[in-house]
Amino acid sequence: MEEERQDLPARPYHPGPNRFTFFAGVIITTISITVEATTHICAEVFFDPIPTIWHLLLVIFVPLAQFQVWFAIRKGAADRLALPAFLNALTIGISLFYSIVYLPLLPMALLALLFGVGLLPLAPFMSLLASLIMRHQLRRVAATAPRRSFAVKTTGLLAGLALTVGFIGMIELPATATTYGLYLASASTPETRSDGIRLLQKYGSKDVLLRSCFNRTGWATDLIGSAFSIKSPITPAEAQKIYYRVTGETFDASIPPERVGVKLTTRDTISFDSNQGGTTVGGGKLEGLSLASSKLDGKVDADGGVGYMEWTLVFRNDSDVQREARTEVKLPPGGVVSRLTLWVNGEEREAAFAGRSQVRAAYQQVAIQQRRDPVLVTTAGRDRVLVQCFPVPPNKGEMKIRLGITLPLELEDETHAKLLLPHFVFRNFSIPDAVKHAVSIQGKSAMWPHNGLFLASRQGDVFSVAGAIDDARLSISSSSVTLNQYDVEETWSKDPFNPGFVITQSVAEQSPVHLRRIVLVIDTSATMVNQIPEIQGAMASLPSDLDVKLVLANASGLVESLTVIDPNSQNADANFTTFDSGKFNGGADNALALLKAWELAAQKPGNNAIVWIHSPQLLLLSPVDELRQRWERPYGPKLYSIQTRSGADEIERSLDGIDEVKSISRSPSLQGDLEILFGQLTGRFKKLEFVRSSKKFDKQIEMSGAVETSDHLARLWANDEVARILALRDKSLTDEATTLAVRYQLVTPVSGAVVLETAEQYRASGLEPVDAGTVPTIPEPEMVALLIVAGAFLIWLMYMKYRKQGRGSCTV
Repeated sequence: MEEERQDLPARPYHPGPNRFTFFAGVIITTISITVEATTHICAEVFFDPIPTIWHLLLVIFVPLAQFQVWFAIRKGAADRLALPAFLNALTIGISLFYSIVYLPLLPMALLALLFGVGLLPLAPFMSLLASLIMRHQLRRVAATAPRRSFAVKTTGLLAGLALTVGFIGMIELPATATTYGLYLASASTPETRSDGIRLLQKYGSKDVLLRSCFNRTGWATDLIGSAFSIKSPITPAEAQKIYYRVTGETFDASIPPERVGVKLTTRDTISFDSNQGGTTVGGGKLEGLSLASSKLDGKVDADGGVGYMEWTLVFRNDSDVQREARTEVKLPPGGVVSRLTLWVNGEEREAAFAGRSQVRAAYQQVAIQQRRDPVLVTTAGRDRVLVQCFPVPPNKGEMKIRLGITLPLELEDETHAKLLLPHFVFRNFSIPDAVKHAVSIQGKSAMWPHNGLFLASRQGDVFSVAGAIDDARLSISSSSVTLNQYDVEETWSKDPFNPGFVITQSVAEQSPVHLRRIVLVIDTSATMVNQIPEIQGAMASLPSDLDVKLVLANASGLVESLTVIDPNSQNADANFTTFDSGKFNGGADNALALLKAWELAAQKPGNNAIVWIHSPQLLLLSPVDELRQRWERPYGPKLYSIQTRSGADEIERSLDGIDEVKSISRSPSLQGDLEILFGQLTGRFKKLEFVRSSKKFDKQIEMSGAVETSDHLARLWANDEVARILALRDKSLTDEATTLAVRYQLVTPVSGAVVLETAEQYRASGLEPVDAGTVPTIPEPEMVALLIVAGAFLIWLMYMKYRKQGRGSCTV
């Protein structure tokens, strides 16, 4: 009987449908992937298991392969197991990988099973168990075949696992390299930090860097990188500085990609405002917040060299939450904010001027805590102010403010002056394409715009330029107006804030005294690459006998690695103006370079100068306290800042209030601007400047032939006087400077302006809004028309009265 049974052919193995393997390997896995890809529950609470499209494809492959293997086992075809066995080896590797990733959640998931939840976090473990069971079943099916399939052997399993490890390693390599680079870049030794920056610039992933800046733990699939994170965790603040060094951008200017399954491109706006109520604009545009309208009206007196502009802005909020509008505004050189208003319930309210800390405290109290309607303006560096208003009401709500700017004209020569317009340099709101800046400038001298940006006209003795331009054109340096100016030797005006006194103004030729050395500091950030030819051309114009030193800023964070070139030394490069464009990458730390430049400039006695050519440094990479302390010493070198593109510079903001820091107005040609500056510093070109002084009123002033001009001259004098007092570096005089700025209603480094909603809020903050009769104004066009109509009506009444009186006398 036994011999007969041995002669019988082997019966095929039919395991039948295995419900557990199908349920655990296909159904649960599919549900888990679908839920996570659509709701991101795990990503929101713990970590992101599918951070890239490759991870999504990897996990989708598992249930598809599991179904194919399950179907092959059910069919029992022993001669067709090569593909199912290979797929099974891959699913074992992927399931094992995700089981390790989800291992920290295993105790929590098992506990959650007691409450009827927690099955989805167990999906990788269940998939792994189902894969191992299927592997055993595949072997039993293969045992019935005359020749065992190689794919079902242990060597086949190892080959499949090796392929899985290789593929996962490839998709995790950018994250691993980035995490390791972050680990090096945050080390304690400068050399290691420099190596980390170079590694990140070559092999790092920008998305991984961004996620680390936002404190997102979405890269838990990077097992090797996670080990470095556990050993030396990187704080978001550290990651933000590293990101800037690597890319030259601030972290909040680039938003991380949305998670897989929603959107794979970066967004242009952010929904959460982490800078609300702070002292910086922030890099992202707030979702729903936009500029609804902009009107810029101005009046200028070319002979007096003064002007006044009012910028009326309306912000709109289409989101469903309150927003704070923030922007950094570049003022014309020497300009100062002298008026601030806010429309509350349709009524225009004037601001209160007070010490900088007092107005900010009032804004914080009302805007952030009480969430009412204030607007605040403070300085943000030389010729810059930070404007912030909160709240812009949600659901298509609007907020309207007005900024008054007193400004001096810029002298081009004895008979021509130039008016530069204010513009945004940084903002957290968008500007729709349909929104234009409506500009209107009036004066009593002939004027014409540059590049045909506006239309010029004349009505009687009034000249004007007007037009509507987009924000990009307003922000360029060529958006200026040239005015004819008579050769007036002296102008004057009554001082409205100091009765019995007048302000006189004359034009003087300024040139540096005993200039011994010029130190050039060049920013080597990636955004400066296109400026190299113009910088080279301008440097070639420097006199050969001038003592010049060159400092190249860099992103390494190493003072020792700063490139310092002395063209007069024997060891200097043959071509002083030759730069290696390969060195211009990432974001350079200009603070270290400026500190080195200050030391070089101070080595020689005299009125030495530092010329700083740079992109805006949007983030402080190292403390600037020591740099500020250097300039707080008397008789330090002057710093001439030339910014190559628009943006907020945190170093200039930190040096706010230091008179030796000069911001150079730009024209379309960087080379031309540098050549003019070099010529002025070396005495080859003369520079005309206004000189103002205060004196008691004397009848001889009116009889001297001096031309009387607008009382804005008094505000400009007060702004100069505040700067002069602060330049004395005597802290005991700070209160004197603040009192002067508040009396003349100016926003300076020691004072600010704030508009609150109610009288109670002003009293609670110890503030008092200014009298509407003391603020400068520009009549609205509607008001001008109304005055004309009213005047005509009065003339008609007087005429009718005269006719009536005439008729009465005739009858008599």
